[in-house]
Parts: sequence; C-alpha cells; structure tokens
Amino acid sequence: MSVALPPGRFSGLVVKVNAFLLIAMLLVAAFMGLVAYKQGWFVRQSVIRFVTPNALGINKGMPVKLHGFTIGSVSEMQLAPGGVDVRLSLATEYLMRIPQDSYARHAREAGVIGASVIDIVPGKAERALAEGARINFEPSRGISEIIDDFRRQAIPAFNEVKAAMSQVGRSGEDITQILASLRKEVEQLPATHRAIRKLVEEAGQATADLSQQAGTTLQAVERVAGTMQRTLPDLSDKLGTSAVAIGAAATQMQHTAEEAQATLRNARPLVDHGETAAREAADVLGAAKRVWPLSDSFKDTSDGMLPIDSFEARGKGLAR
Repeated sequence: MSVALPPGRFSGLVVKVNAFLLIAMLLVAAFMGLVAYKQGWFVRQSVIRFVTPNALGINKGMPVKLHGFTIGSVSEMQLAPGGVDVRLSLATEYLMRIPQDSYARHAREAGVIGASVIDIVPGKAERALAEGARINFEPSRGISEIIDDFRRQAIPAFNEVKAAMSQVGRSGEDITQILASLRKEVEQLPATHRAIRKLVEEAGQATADLSQQAGTTLQAVERVAGTMQRTLPDLSDKLGTSAVAIGAAATQMQHTAEEAQATLRNARPLVDHGETAAREAADVLGAAKRVWPLSDSFKDTSDGMLPIDSFEARGKGLAR
C-alpha cells in the first residue's frame, strides 16, 4: 500500500518503503518455503500404522528410520480399543522398499541414552507394503527390564559357581595342597615348552631333508625326461622309416599275389586242356590194346609161382 505525502524532501520515501516491504515479504515467503520443504510438505506422503499397548516414549513428530536413514515421522496418535493407534507418515518413494512382513520397533540412536526413533525392520517378503497397511510393533525395553533379563540369565551361572564352591568345601582337600600341585605343574611348563620347540625344530629339519631329497629326485627325473626327449625323435624317425618300408613290402607282396592269381587264372585253361588230352590218350591206348594185331604185345606179365611141392622136394634133396 502506498501513502500519499506532500511533495518535498520526502518525495522518494514512498518508493523506498514499498521496496522494503516487498523485500520483507519475499524473505518471509522464502523462509516459509524452506520450512515447508524441510517438513516434507512438497513430498508425497503415505501413511502406515501400528497399535501399541503402551505409547510411553513415542511422541508426535518422532523420526521414522529405515536402515538408519530417516524416511518419515510420527504424524498422529490416538486411542484405540487395543491401546494406542500410531500413524506414520512416510515418503511414498521409500514405501516400495518396505516388504509386507516388516515390523516397527521403538529404539534409540545411540543405545540406551540416544534419541528415541521408530525403526522399521524390513522383512523378507517379495511384495512391498501397501499404503494404509498395519504392521506389528515391538516396544523398547527399559532399564528395569534389561536388569531383570540380566538377572534371569546370571542367576543360573551364580548357582553353578556356588555349587562348585560348596563341592570343593565338602571334599575336605587342602587348598594349599591344590595350589602347590598347580605350582608344580606350572614349573614343568618351561621344560614342556623346550621339548615342543625341539620337536618342531626336528620336524623342520626333517622337512628340509625331505625337500632336498625331493629336489634331487626331481632333477634325476628331469634328466631322464631330457634323455627320453632326445631319444624319442630318432626312434620315431626310425619307426617311421620301418613303417614306410613295411608298407612298401606289403604293397609289393600284394602286387605279386595279384600277378600270381592272374597267372593261375591264365594257366587254368591249359591244365584243363592237358587233363582232357591225357584222358583222350588213355582212351586211344586202351583201344589200341584191344585191337587184334597188337593185343598180344600188351599182355600182362605175371610173376611165376612155384608150386609148394617143388619147394618141399628141393628141401629134402639138400638135406640128403
């Protein structure tokens, strides 16, 4: 708004006042915008809830964290049939990172004495949490509950120690004798330590000897391998030459066998003709034997057989 002033030395004051007011309004608007940005007014929010039987330690505006990172705050608290219904306002972009089986717990940032926060413990489900869903809540334990838990865990240990001490007292053994036995055992520890060191040194020496022997054996194996490597090429060349010669001889023998087979095939008709000629000659000879003028020339000559009586008579004459 402008104020009308009479012309004079304050003629430029109206412009200055208006500029000041404009700058002040811009600064206030910028401050309010910064506060709104810090409060998340320009970020889309999603609401989830949980019900707790006791809301002690939970306040409106308390930060909500996931993996130690702030993703929202406690927006509203009201009484419900099961206790207190607490609503959490979270940034929608972080809601997709919370599985359905997640739960909330009341925790402190630095153990027992840190600031209170609502910590979201993510589950292992595949689907994400929907807007307006209800999750389980685990309240924090106070000092008295921690002490009671420690007491419940420590009492059995104290009872065992007490029973052990009472058993030692009932045994009637002298504590001094027990301590003397323990001292004697402790005095023997250096000798045991020296024996162990000696054993370790002997084992090390044996390992070194074994390594040396293994090195010598390896060198011998390498020499044998080198000799075999030098000998094998010559042997392989000789075997190759022999194989080539054997192959050539086999080829020559195959050619010779083929030629002999061809010769036999060529000589087979001659043999057949010879057999035929022999049969024809035998027939001609048989026919000639049967002809009358020549039949007497081809009579079979049989050996003369002396009568048995002649042999007996000749024997008697000789006897006389």
